[in-house]
Amino acid sequence: MTPVAPATSLLAGRISRLCWMASLLAGTLVLRAADVPINGTTYRPLSDVAAQYGMKMSWETPDKTLELKNQYCTIEFTVSERSLRLNSQPLALGAPVLLHGNMLFLSKRDFDNNIFPLLSPGQIPSAVPALHRIIIDPGHGGDDPGTQNRAIGTNEKTNTLDVGLRLADELRKRGYEVIMTRTKDVTFNRKERPLMANSDKGDLYLSIHFNEAPQDSVSGVETWILTPPWQPSSTQAKSSETDKKVLPGDRFDYWNTVVGFSVERAVTRELGAVNRGIKRARYDVLTPLNMPGLLVECGFLSNPTEGAKIITPDYRQKIALALADGIDLYKTTLDRLRPRPLAPPTLPTQKK
Repeated sequence: MTPVAPATSLLAGRISRLCWMASLLAGTLVLRAADVPINGTTYRPLSDVAAQYGMKMSWETPDKTLELKNQYCTIEFTVSERSLRLNSQPLALGAPVLLHGNMLFLSKRDFDNNIFPLLSPGQIPSAVPALHRIIIDPGHGGDDPGTQNRAIGTNEKTNTLDVGLRLADELRKRGYEVIMTRTKDVTFNRKERPLMANSDKGDLYLSIHFNEAPQDSVSGVETWILTPPWQPSSTQAKSSETDKKVLPGDRFDYWNTVVGFSVERAVTRELGAVNRGIKRARYDVLTPLNMPGLLVECGFLSNPTEGAKIITPDYRQKIALALADGIDLYKTTLDRLRPRPLAPPTLPTQKK
């Protein structure tokens, strides 16, 4: 592996230390949370979460915004919102944060799928994933141009392929094996892409996209990971009967959160882009995966300023490097969680 850039190395150290130390705290402060049913959903008092991770709890705005904080991280919750902010990074929730009586509550599933894997990665019950073979999927292609901005004469499929090729080159330099779903402008059914990734036995699947919005003022980066079972996706107002189905990709829900957080944080910081956070959906490219996977919307082609950046080779190279650094952040966490090999025994030196 080639050395990581100093700025990224520092960032990796902060995130990994945050997770590692919080995991140790959680391991020494094992508490039985007083979970309670509210409106048919199991909720956990944030006072119990604070105690579990040795965090101080304070109202930033009375009865509206609550902050949990220790020396490693800060988590902000807002009443009635379906999101939290961990060290200023937004993470979408499946259920709203509730004020019940004089206490604030987070749904147990949202605790399990967001806070637990990020602050207690050492306690994730599944094996630590390998990270050597990475599947890069440049979105759209061929007959499917994706998002288009005719004013600047560009489309999504061209930019995703260029970023994907640049990212592949960078990851190979860092010692990873890379397989791409497409290396040319060809039509490729989106449902076939994750099946190809499974066939190639990848360790991580990364789908590259660019965004659009009706309002051209919208900008920023957002990362999508698979919605866990029994929860609504970020675009749904409430859960439906189909949300109860457990999908193949749900085996990696914890690790999806870890890699999604790492990549979103690295890309937004390095690009200086708006951090639109971690969001959840049951996209066709994510549901059948046999590995952790994510879809990154690397910016808005519909935004005049961001679109003008995206069409420049220098900015696309910057995106590729940021994505690679995010993958390295994820690797740093995984490496810290792997058991250290025991040193071989040595014979004592005989004295003459």
